[in-house]
Amino acid sequence: MSRNLRALAIVILLWLPRQTDAAAPPLRIVSLAPSVTETIFALGHGDRLVGVTTYCDYPPAAKKIAKIGDFMNPSLEAVAAKRPDIVIGVVGATDPVKAREMERLGLKVVLLPLANLDDIMKSVRAIGEMIGDSGAGKDLAGKISVQVDEVRKRVRSASRRKVLLIVGYQPLIAVGGKNFIDELITLAGGTNIAGGAAQPWLNVPDEYVVAKAPEVIIEAGMGSEREKANKRWGDLASVPAVRAGWIYPYTSDKILRPGPRFGDALGDLARLIHPECFNGKGC
Repeated sequence: MSRNLRALAIVILLWLPRQTDAAAPPLRIVSLAPSVTETIFALGHGDRLVGVTTYCDYPPAAKKIAKIGDFMNPSLEAVAAKRPDIVIGVVGATDPVKAREMERLGLKVVLLPLANLDDIMKSVRAIGEMIGDSGAGKDLAGKISVQVDEVRKRVRSASRRKVLLIVGYQPLIAVGGKNFIDELITLAGGTNIAGGAAQPWLNVPDEYVVAKAPEVIIEAGMGSEREKANKRWGDLASVPAVRAGWIYPYTSDKILRPGPRFGDALGDLARLIHPECFNGKGC
């Protein structure tokens, strides 16, 4: 037996006794996604997290928690070494092969769907129930629901504006369909020009942007590429958003994470797409 396998076997043996009390709420949690980490903190139980991914950087306290790898390729050894009562990941983001391997090690693994607002609300409540605090889950879901309703009322009478939301530059990657960000755009009073795509992320050439004629362009997650991105729009002068100067950088990652900041992100988007609905002038 190799040194790594012996070490892993010892870790498993150390963890096994923890399974005896199945009714107790999990006190040691490993999160396999930033959205899950944010939700657990938002529920007031961040102190139960013993392992998170390298991308889990919000709230700031999450940066201090031991890292178990990235959300697409977590380290089985690192996860098992944390002796978690439960491991929580996300359908479509967490590698199902890795999840099955964790289960074969005796770990309890739960993968939550987070494809749309309904999924997010259900997952918030589900995590609350999992950690033995269903009241906090219901309260957080209620808070998000109120934020969504407030935005809906604000933009209800506004005419829909065509939106291009960019998440990558080389090549140009836009938010497509079947994506919670596409739903954010719709709820914010916009029409995603790439929303009809079957895939959640779409490589869009300049010709596509010109043909779709977005009225608002939002650059999210561009990072160090933003300066190049701002320069490139000058070559697309016929696009309404370029003519009007309605090109907005969005530096926060909350728009990219299907978690408890959904309501905040929705409000931000609505203000970019329909500023007139929030400045007192009326839609």
